[in-house]
Amino acid sequence: MKRGQDLKADEVLVGADGSRTGQEAADWAAHRANGRGLRLHLVRVVPEPSYYRVPARYGEAVVEAEALLDLERDRVAERHPTLQIVTSWQPGEPEHVLSLLSVGAEIVVLGSDRSADRRGEGFGSVSFQTAIMCRSPVAVIPAPRVVGRIGVVVGIDGSADSELALKMAAEEANRAGEELTVLHAVPKTLTSADAVGRMGSDHRREPDPQALISEAAGSVREKFPALTVYEALESDDSPADVLIRAARQASLLVIGCWGRGGLRKPIGSIAEKVLMRLPCPTIITRPASGHAS
Repeated sequence: MKRGQDLKADEVLVGADGSRTGQEAADWAAHRANGRGLRLHLVRVVPEPSYYRVPARYGEAVVEAEALLDLERDRVAERHPTLQIVTSWQPGEPEHVLSLLSVGAEIVVLGSDRSADRRGEGFGSVSFQTAIMCRSPVAVIPAPRVVGRIGVVVGIDGSADSELALKMAAEEANRAGEELTVLHAVPKTLTSADAVGRMGSDHRREPDPQALISEAAGSVREKFPALTVYEALESDDSPADVLIRAARQASLLVIGCWGRGGLRKPIGSIAEKVLMRLPCPTIITRPASGHAS
């Protein structure tokens, strides 16, 4: 077992915590790693030594972390016997640790930290903060698993960030052999006709929403001719609600890290709302600028 950061860009990184959602995340990550010929890296984060009032408790936490990782490695290995699995424990806060380790990861995978039968603004905060801080795309996996889901949904708004989300969603759908739905939302107070030629806050003419979707879908069809692509234009003042509804029966939702979300709102707030009511496995891509806040 390793404690350092001997990482390569050929692994799927997953946070392990022993919970049901954590196990769902590990299974999702293992399936992805196995299908892509990558290794699986299970990470358990424990608080810094200063967190514990009794110094000996830190040592106990480390022992517990190692035991948990051993159990989870064995559980996953039983299902994926040919998959290379490495484990490590790291001290600190989960979002900070995973952010540092994400530099060497193809994707970071987390179980949703919001329980399905609880309410409160605090739930979903770890997965959201991790998604914001990581240097690689972040997938957040809900529990329990729902069988029979099909299709990939991606939200676009014409920004450079949504272009990255579209690219990743198309690649995911093509690899999985599933259909892709390209989704854009406009405010209820604006019809498609009203939106044509309206001016943005930067005084540049904004595109017709339907033309925006058609152009995005067309670029995907050109690159992946065999991929079935649907176009969806929704009218709603809450982009998050649109995404959640559209992805309820989907196998995957992909959204950008920043951007306007179709309604000139920070995608950070949209992503947070989506993670609070996670409809399906959701991937949040990196900012187009290449930096994380």
